Amino acid sequence: MDQTQREFLVEIEELVEQIFADLDELRDLQADGRATRKQRLGRQLIDRIFRRVHSVKGSAASCGLEVVSHIAHEFENLLAEIRGGQVLVGNSVVDTCESATEALSESLSLAASGVVEPSRRALFERLQAATSKTGEAAASQGDTKAVLRNVPFEIWESLTEPERQRLVSVVGEGSPLFVVATNFDTGNFDVRFFRLKEKLTELGEVISTAPAVDDQHPDRINFRILYASAVNLQDIEAAGVDFSEVVFKEISDPARESGSPGADGISAGTRKPASPPSLASLSNFVRIDLDKLDRLISSTHELLRTTSNALELALSEQQLTKRARRELQKLDAQIRSRFLGVEDKLINLRMVSLGLMLQRAVRAGKAAARLAGKEIDFEIVGGDLRLDKLFADAIANPITHLVRNAVDHGIENNEERVQAGKKRRGTVRIEAVSEGSQSRLSVVDDGRGIDPLLVSQAALRLGILPGNSTLDIEGSLRLIFRPGFTTLTSASDVSGRGVGLDVVETAVEYVGGELRVSSKPGEGTTFEVLLPVTFGLVATNVVVSAGNRYCIPAAQTLGIDAIDVIDGSSAANQLRQVSLRDLLGQPEETEDSTNQLHLITCQFTDEQGGIGNQESKCVGIVVDRVEGPQEVLVRSLGRHAGRWYGIAGAAELKDGTIALVLDLPRLLVGLE
Repeated sequence: MDQTQREFLVEIEELVEQIFADLDELRDLQADGRATRKQRLGRQLIDRIFRRVHSVKGSAASCGLEVVSHIAHEFENLLAEIRGGQVLVGNSVVDTCESATEALSESLSLAASGVVEPSRRALFERLQAATSKTGEAAASQGDTKAVLRNVPFEIWESLTEPERQRLVSVVGEGSPLFVVATNFDTGNFDVRFFRLKEKLTELGEVISTAPAVDDQHPDRINFRILYASAVNLQDIEAAGVDFSEVVFKEISDPARESGSPGADGISAGTRKPASPPSLASLSNFVRIDLDKLDRLISSTHELLRTTSNALELALSEQQLTKRARRELQKLDAQIRSRFLGVEDKLINLRMVSLGLMLQRAVRAGKAAARLAGKEIDFEIVGGDLRLDKLFADAIANPITHLVRNAVDHGIENNEERVQAGKKRRGTVRIEAVSEGSQSRLSVVDDGRGIDPLLVSQAALRLGILPGNSTLDIEGSLRLIFRPGFTTLTSASDVSGRGVGLDVVETAVEYVGGELRVSSKPGEGTTFEVLLPVTFGLVATNVVVSAGNRYCIPAAQTLGIDAIDVIDGSSAANQLRQVSLRDLLGQPEETEDSTNQLHLITCQFTDEQGGIGNQESKCVGIVVDRVEGPQEVLVRSLGRHAGRWYGIAGAAELKDGTIALVLDLPRLLVGLE
């Protein structure tokens, strides 16, 4: 697949995500009790979805994605029927639209991977069945035609094709139809007409406007407005009380003289779809390969080091005057600040919002909940958090699986929850937070929790445990990640094959992350994904231990003091002292050494506090020497990070040497 095709895939994927968001809004709108608002916004949403699907079809055809184009074509047919009033929007129709959108998304993923498409016959049959007239829609056709026959002939002839489509939809939904007649002085008609239109829009929908000049009164201009509103006539007339000579006539009045629009006027088959926006108008950005961006970040940082070293060399010259030295120092600070600003902006180009990815996970959870017949509320906290694209892509499927796992395994059915004294509706919450050099994503449910007895029974059934052995909660939490382990006796449509959590853990560890789980039987379960930084500018203090240099984040440093010996703890503040040599497993310093040690007082989150229950902790780290502060570019160790426990990443120092960046909280946990 060439670069052009990849760009097309990305653009189509963006359109599909927008369709998903529109469908979520359309589903929420179905529960809205305000009929006028529901009808008006519903039509706007359907029109918008239609344009997006039309763009997907065109783009897919342009880059040879035949299956995607075919799905979009059938989807577009259904939307055209909805726009024409032949199909009424309900939950089943929205479900069908979501299935079509999910098929588009899946087809794009398969196309990107070069995988052969599965058969879409069932989906096509479902879409084609939905486009057939339902009993409710067919029954309403007679009433629709009867009302349309009463539309004045000259008004019908003046309507554009989109306006006729909108009129058919309005009448099909049962909204009363009116002709609003008024006139304004030509001197200020535009302002007066705009105010009247605003008033009318508050209570209904303006379908079309037709201006005309009265030969008998050339100083005035007449307007006839085709208007639909479910509000009673008295309230509508009250809205126009500030405007003189405004007359409302209901079109559905059988006593009124009318013309006929003719059979062709309401034919859905001859309607022309609205012109879709161009792909170029859908986005205002360019794309860049991540490898090229990484090289640009590295080159920028190397240029910063070279420039800084040159300025330091210039400042070391003894012949400099005080004024020249001050100017060089000022220039050094300015150049450093601007370089760091550029680097920070370049690093942010790698970052993407988690909002879309988390919304995808929630959609998968809602689909699983509907399949299982469970009532579940889904919440997203921190959807605006930006994460490195490498990580965002890598954990998208694991997060989705954890959400579906919470629905299938975690949340009880409605009756079980009521019997347990819980709310009938369960809750699954996805939280995303950034903490220092780490990002944390949690999937939390208030379900049944992980029951050690149930896990033990499954382990006995699978032959993992001998005899009548039982597991405690810690053993249970470890066992659920074992490949092939499941507590279900048979596989469901969602889970039960024993591969899920093992795959999630493998995927997270591959990018240098860590997967944790905590649970309380009867109260719920929390799965937490911890991710390191891929690229990041971090203010650090460079220290030396056993001849090697390391970086400690400055944000964790409270103070640095010189000491002679390690005394375990200070009597004044009971500060615990730990040698960095002990933490890293390095040999102890020789007894005859005359080097003075340094104590770095560090404050950070206690990793042993448990998920969601961390507390602040102070520890004194004893090092051989402190070289001083440096702003460094930290890089992830990738999939090898799991082997280097307590190492957050690596950084290149000013002299070009490499130093490891320490993750003190994890180092201290490892020591204890």
